[in-house]
Amino acid sequence: MFYVNDQYYSIDDLEKQFCVFDNIPVLRDSENLRIAVCISDVFVMLSLYFYIRNKGGSFVPINPSQPEDGATRIAVGTGSHILIYQEIKTPIVISENTNEAEGVLVQMSSGTTGAPKCIERTWKSIEEELNNYVSLLAFNHQTTSIVACPVSHSYGLISGVLACIRRGAEPVILTNLNPRYIWKKLKDHPRHILYGAPFLLYSMALMSNGEDKMDYVISSGTTLPAEWLRLLKRVSNKVLQQYGCSEVGCVSLHKSVNESKEVGYPLSHLSVHAGTKENPEEIIINLSNKSIYTKDLGYIENGILCFLTRIDDMINVSGLNVYPQEVEDVLMAEPRIEEAVVYKKSNSFSGERVCAQYVSSEPLLEDELREWCQKFLAPYQIPMEFNSVNKIEKLPNGKISRKILGGVLI
Repeated sequence: MFYVNDQYYSIDDLEKQFCVFDNIPVLRDSENLRIAVCISDVFVMLSLYFYIRNKGGSFVPINPSQPEDGATRIAVGTGSHILIYQEIKTPIVISENTNEAEGVLVQMSSGTTGAPKCIERTWKSIEEELNNYVSLLAFNHQTTSIVACPVSHSYGLISGVLACIRRGAEPVILTNLNPRYIWKKLKDHPRHILYGAPFLLYSMALMSNGEDKMDYVISSGTTLPAEWLRLLKRVSNKVLQQYGCSEVGCVSLHKSVNESKEVGYPLSHLSVHAGTKENPEEIIINLSNKSIYTKDLGYIENGILCFLTRIDDMINVSGLNVYPQEVEDVLMAEPRIEEAVVYKKSNSFSGERVCAQYVSSEPLLEDELREWCQKFLAPYQIPMEFNSVNKIEKLPNGKISRKILGGVLI
């Protein structure tokens, strides 16, 4: 059925684990309960997902790195009745209030641009996403999904694990994210699609010896920097990219990315509104029963959705719009810069000013960076502030919060 690192788990293993759950009353009677799960054992976590879904209960996955107090806070915030923290035999009661109906997947939004929100999605909506995702992806059972990202998030859980099972293949879920180990697993499964965060995929590409190539790689969460995309295209057969949001899951998928802003064709069960290349607008996702305003800026060209930036991250310099990704791509084209992020700070004269953090392989003078930027950017796009750091801080989901870097509390 699936692998976790080198360990294979069959349907028989799953059914045996279900028998263990049957002996735990809060799980056996979970039809109208909301169960929060924070467990490092991926097999047990996924077994609980299938078991609680089959019971008609609700499942709240929590990243296993959370300490108990943090997991309890999330369980309370999501309205959970029970928290399973690392040990299934000692469930923690959060609330004794029962609901008339449950049956949802509950996840927290990323918190990249504000306080995380509690998102509820019905099992029916998950099924609809899976069917349309698998149809657009158009891979058969011979391609293995290698999931090198947390299965507590929808990218790893739904797009990585569940979609692979849906098309008849057996996913390989990795908790050992050492790039050398991942390369070994890729060689064990030569026909593969590797699910990972952009920085992990970039790290994998750097380790390529020029002879070994990855088959398919797919990224999500934030667009690939242009330099990383060029490198990935050299060391893999195809680079894919998908775009989504917490309320809907995967929204669009591109099966052969040429430019990093291309996030793909919308899944068929929804429609997407965005602007044009000349006049980008907020990306709005339309479902049969509601519309989701994403606060993302983008446009549609030749049927492909293109993502520019979060609207809140766009920098207004004296009435002129600066898109952080464009500046980041220029910075990362400088051979000594390994990673860069562009964000805004308030400025009493221009309203907002462009700032940058970067990681470099050797020291760089600010004048060198300005001269480099002047070759490719208009004066208003060039950062007024350059900060060299050893590491760019990221949120637990691997994303960068430009608000935090700009000194805005969320």
